[in-house]
Amino acid sequence: MTSADFFKLFTHATNWDVGLNLVYMAVAVLYLLVVGPFRERLGGTEPVSGFRKSLFLSGLIIWYFSEGSALDLLAHELFSMHMMQMSLNYFVVPPLIILGIPRFLWRFALGNAAVKSVFSFFTRPVISLFFFNGMIWFYHVPVVFDALMANHLYHNIAHSMLMVAAFCTWWPIIAPLPEMNQLKTLLRVALIFANGFLITPACAIITFTDTVLFESYSQMSTVAPVLSPLHDQQFGGVIMKIMQEAVYIVAIMAILAQWFKESKARDEEELEMIRSERSHNGNTLSTVTGEGSQA
Repeated sequence: MTSADFFKLFTHATNWDVGLNLVYMAVAVLYLLVVGPFRERLGGTEPVSGFRKSLFLSGLIIWYFSEGSALDLLAHELFSMHMMQMSLNYFVVPPLIILGIPRFLWRFALGNAAVKSVFSFFTRPVISLFFFNGMIWFYHVPVVFDALMANHLYHNIAHSMLMVAAFCTWWPIIAPLPEMNQLKTLLRVALIFANGFLITPACAIITFTDTVLFESYSQMSTVAPVLSPLHDQQFGGVIMKIMQEAVYIVAIMAILAQWFKESKARDEEELEMIRSERSHNGNTLSTVTGEGSQA
């Protein structure tokens, strides 16, 4: 199978889930209505920027591509495509969706005290860190992995739990609500490094082993016979590590850029206060000097 034949799989309409596409389109329309005409009813006072909308819609598009395109078909045939699907779902989609949702909508969603309490618990930095990476490790234990792949229901439940865990681990990194921001800038960067550190051994084992670990991918794919099972598995480990590193680097750069911007704004504010005080003191001194001359 040539690379051209491989990519042609994405051009066949039958390899795209039309029903799922309608679901994602409905979510997109609902989102645009909520952040647009219905914004004020939910407590939104300021218009939602086009950039924020583009982040959310980009997240939806990537999510649909991962679950509703030929990639989903290939993910059942090639371990490397399975890891590509997981990388998109758990490293790319969550930050885009979280950042794409405006603050007033997050506050509305977390308005219930019980919901906010549970959400706050699972998004605590240490808990979310081990919750997500622990699930990634457990999911890729060969006997567990093969059992989940053999049962459609269990497979969907596991992926839903991983998605929830991914959103939880991204929340303290992105910190979309100031009142729920538990970490300073450098600690958020440290949390990203911790996530990268914990997932590295799993990627290394998958990449550098000389045996096929998963029975589900022990045979050459019949749909896309492009790699041997072992090379396919090793390529999958490389894909996840590269994708994770690339996204984390972008996240660190964004966090540091925001930190520099806020630091500059604070410095300018303090400088303006100093100038204002000096001007006020100078005016006061002039007034006192003038009164003394008149006397």
